[in-house]
Amino acid sequence: MNDHTNPPLLLRRNGRPQACDPCRKRKLACDHTRPVCSRCKKRKQDDECVYLLSGSRILTSKSPLPSSAPSTPLLSPRRGSLQHSQNSSTLTPDAQVSGLTRPGYLGPTSYCNIYEDTENSLSLLQGAHRVATQSESVARHTPIEGSQTNISARVRDMALSVLRNIPDPIQGGTLRFNPGSDGWIRSIAEPVVKSLYETFGDYFSTGNRPTAKLEELARIICANTLKPFSDDESDPDKWFGQFLGKNIRWELIGILSIFWEFVPGSDVDFWKGKRSAEFDRGFRIARENMHLSLDLCKELSAGNSMMLCLSQRCTIVDSMLVGDADLLVWRTHAETISLLTFLGFHAVEEKDRHQTSLSTEIKKRIFHNTFSIAMDVVSFTGRPPLISSRYSSTPLPLDISNEDLLSDHDTFMKAISRLDEEGWNTDGEIYPSTHIRARAIIALIREEIFEIALGHRQNTLRNPFSVETLLQLRSRELSAVAAFPSCLHFDPLEIDNLEVPINHLSVRLFIEQEHLQNMFFIERLLLRFGHQDKGDLLKVSYDLVTQTLPYYLHLDRLPSFRNGCEWLVMAYAVPAGGILCLELLKPTLHLRPHSDSRITRSNIIQKLSLLVAFLNWVSPSAPNGYLCNDAKSVIQRVLDQTLNTASSIYEPPAVFQWDSPTQLDFNFDLLDTFDWIRPDFPSSQQSNQ
Repeated sequence: MNDHTNPPLLLRRNGRPQACDPCRKRKLACDHTRPVCSRCKKRKQDDECVYLLSGSRILTSKSPLPSSAPSTPLLSPRRGSLQHSQNSSTLTPDAQVSGLTRPGYLGPTSYCNIYEDTENSLSLLQGAHRVATQSESVARHTPIEGSQTNISARVRDMALSVLRNIPDPIQGGTLRFNPGSDGWIRSIAEPVVKSLYETFGDYFSTGNRPTAKLEELARIICANTLKPFSDDESDPDKWFGQFLGKNIRWELIGILSIFWEFVPGSDVDFWKGKRSAEFDRGFRIARENMHLSLDLCKELSAGNSMMLCLSQRCTIVDSMLVGDADLLVWRTHAETISLLTFLGFHAVEEKDRHQTSLSTEIKKRIFHNTFSIAMDVVSFTGRPPLISSRYSSTPLPLDISNEDLLSDHDTFMKAISRLDEEGWNTDGEIYPSTHIRARAIIALIREEIFEIALGHRQNTLRNPFSVETLLQLRSRELSAVAAFPSCLHFDPLEIDNLEVPINHLSVRLFIEQEHLQNMFFIERLLLRFGHQDKGDLLKVSYDLVTQTLPYYLHLDRLPSFRNGCEWLVMAYAVPAGGILCLELLKPTLHLRPHSDSRITRSNIIQKLSLLVAFLNWVSPSAPNGYLCNDAKSVIQRVLDQTLNTASSIYEPPAVFQWDSPTQLDFNFDLLDTFDWIRPDFPSSQQSNQ
């Protein structure tokens, strides 16, 4: 219920408090007090002190706040508020400030800012008989397909397909989680699945499920999904209430599909090295449910944070099906970025951490997780990024636990007060937010690396890049990682230490790989710019291969990454393995031993042999399988030639004369990585081939 004695502050579209009309017309400072501002009270103009609420609606000292008015301050467009465009009753508070309809986030250059003052003036002139704008008329009278009383045949068929796949309460009541990789969304899935089966469990009984009964449930969920979802709700109970129990939405059905075990025992044979038929069947059902749920959201919803989470996960499962370089993955990834910017999650503003809220922290987590994934996609494909930090203002999420994030206000604020100056937790724990923050910091530096690696300005007279630029990037990368909390620092000995929690080990190892990959790119670019290599590239490459092998050698310790092994080995180990191959082809260690005693010719051969075994473990039919097979063939040829041509243990190994006109080429075009590892043979040598 609204507190009429202390009405909420009204904000203009630019985020500034709205002045009363007498002060606005006289261009005088207004203190925005309601129902009567101090200036009007002093001038004894109580009846003239009015505030425009929504075009024709005017609040005076005698008119109480309407029951439909928001209980929180009206939000500015820069906070990414959203209007459901299909029904006038779903206008958000921000969209009610004027007659202009707001289709998602609109920035400072949009038409809304330009027309705001004009719209307000027209509203005053037209008074209570203001004519609705064209956009309002469309919003008010557009029929809603898929409403509770009528859903299209297409929506019906998609909905029934999803509902028929949902496990029964016994099987579906237990969700499958991967420690260290589920992030904060796990805390959402657990109460949702419980409330789903408590409310609608009889719809998912084992055996036959009558179509009429499923249609009834489909209409309920479609009607719920049509309702506007507030991403600005900061009360955890109210936020959860938007999709728990009888309010279940398709966004959450899709998210639950991430964690359901659709085929019992489908993971049993995975440890044999290949995906079983049961695993593939369960995986495809999960993927189908996720994509159908997302399609239903596209039909019925104007977009929200849960839909964005689902879209992000669809990108990941697509990559697990067809590989990371496929067009399908690129398209799904692009849709995720489009929805993110449409919702305005890239433009979350925060001046003081103590003013943050549940909704703000969720937006920050989603944005930076998506941004990090976007940079990983660029690393793998070498394609230009679809999002840039240059146009983003969302700060890093605060490092608080999921429990504190979803708790009451006092507990939430106490957790924030315990953070250090940089926003890290002081509990020594690794939370999902800890992981997101660390990856985001590395991703922001990687984006700058990409500007050099993928940009073409270095070929112009306006070249802003130089060796000094790269050296500064290297220094910043090292400083950033060194500044991470001690709980994130990786120790290789922990892999064999069973007392180290698996979720801690998983996060530390993955963050170490992300860091080493940045260093790998920087060292390669330094060579391109003519900087003298003192063995740094070989060391980084050796470490990168070494820290990727545990995903194969310790599958039992790192189960959260078992479904992404094909990506991990191709993204991290193979490019670095190419540098190790070059050391075997054009040896330098016999002339100058490396400063790192681990890096010897023998150890390099051993690491590459294990890498070949890892690549051979990947089935050719698996995602990225053909890429792994091609890389394996090249590394095997290098090892065979290196070992077979050694003439004497007392003589330094001869430089390998590559016998193929294609040179050392893994036949990929990934961030120019594989161009970088081609040896630069002298022209005389090539002419003798």
